[in-house]
Amino acid sequence: MAVLALAVFARQRAAGDDTGLVLPGTDTPATAAPGETPAEATAEGTPAGSGLAATATLPGEMLTPSPPPAPNVVAGRFAPILDGDLSDWASIATNTSPYTVFTGDGWDGSDDLDVTWQVTWDDVYLYFAFNIIDEVHSQSQTGNQVFRGDSIELQIDANRAGDLGPSLSADDFQVSLSPGDLGGLGPSAWLFQGTADGNMVDAPAGHTITVAARPSAGGYTLEAAIPWYDLGIAPAPGLVIGLAVNANDNDHPGTAAQELMKSNVPGRRFGDPTTWGTLTLQ
Repeated sequence: MAVLALAVFARQRAAGDDTGLVLPGTDTPATAAPGETPAEATAEGTPAGSGLAATATLPGEMLTPSPPPAPNVVAGRFAPILDGDLSDWASIATNTSPYTVFTGDGWDGSDDLDVTWQVTWDDVYLYFAFNIIDEVHSQSQTGNQVFRGDSIELQIDANRAGDLGPSLSADDFQVSLSPGDLGGLGPSAWLFQGTADGNMVDAPAGHTITVAARPSAGGYTLEAAIPWYDLGIAPAPGLVIGLAVNANDNDHPGTAAQELMKSNVPGRRFGDPTTWGTLTLQ
């Protein structure tokens, strides 16, 4: 019988190490206080203990070949049962994230990651379902460190119509979704929020994101319900927000390293919302 892991993460305050990401082209953590010495950098160019990886976009010749997915996605109304079983999503259109947009220094050139996903909404939540094919599952991290293992990363621009530009702001978010280790370590979520000076830090107000995951024959499935409230969004048909859907891969159990990231948008850059795709609510 499939092992089911379900986690509901109550609103939590950021605590402990809240060192932020290092944006491409910089060497100072985004949340470093004036005069603070940055933490030692890892192979990925990210300070040890940081919340996010500085994932630069690869050159065009490194991108996954066609057929390309649509960077502009449409979501209809549908409220699934969050249990890791995707059978109730059967009638919902599928999307893919095939573009390799980041590789870490430890990447050995192999690629066993295939990412298929679906998205819907209702008045309370934005819902996602993921079917991940991955021959080697590796996730030992929690909190703002889950990007160092097999996981999902969503970039969301909550006010695309109002302030779309090439730098992060307070209405930009990153959602980390982890399936856990599909055994003793349960699924988890983390929310990051942009700042007025273009950085990205742990969301000050925490979150109430719900995650469910279970192993599958070739990898894992994951469902998530993200409250609109956490994103400061009032949903309505016709609303367009920014969205990039990415998956991290780590094929070395026992390690914590972001080796590979794939996205639905080939030119996706972490700190530039103009390079993300869009989501339109029907």
